[in-house]
Amino acid sequence: MSRLIPALAAALLLASNATWAAEPTREELSRQVEALDKEFFDAFNNCKLDKLTEMVAGDLEFFHDKNGLMRSRQAFINAVRNNVCGKFRREPIAGTMVVYPLERFGAIQTGDHKFCTPDGSRCEGKGKYVNVWQRKGERWEMMRVLSYEHHPLAE
Repeated sequence: MSRLIPALAAALLLASNATWAAEPTREELSRQVEALDKEFFDAFNNCKLDKLTEMVAGDLEFFHDKNGLMRSRQAFINAVRNNVCGKFRREPIAGTMVVYPLERFGAIQTGDHKFCTPDGSRCEGKGKYVNVWQRKGERWEMMRVLSYEHHPLAE
């Protein structure tokens, strides 16, 4: 029995290391998160609430410098339905997104974005964001959001 415990521990360590070795490179992770951002905000900008529901964690925490803390997927979906759909669209500011790996968990995404009319013809505000994405197998969920430093866009 005393030999079995170290052997089991070694087997578990090797198995978990094999899973950890599957982590994407920083470049691959950045491409994955950029694609997630595009998919998420296509749904956000086009009021695809079913798609947003799939991409947001049930225990989402959304911190906003002007509106405080929102907790839960449903609160977020309701806020998008009532305050976003048909009123404005979010556009990332090119060259500002940075992705940081969270090994064996997911990624942190930071950047700047602007807020425009629904047709994108005029942008009036901008802000900064931090998103925490959790990978669950092949699926990703946005689980924490910081949206801050909102102010009018200087033209």
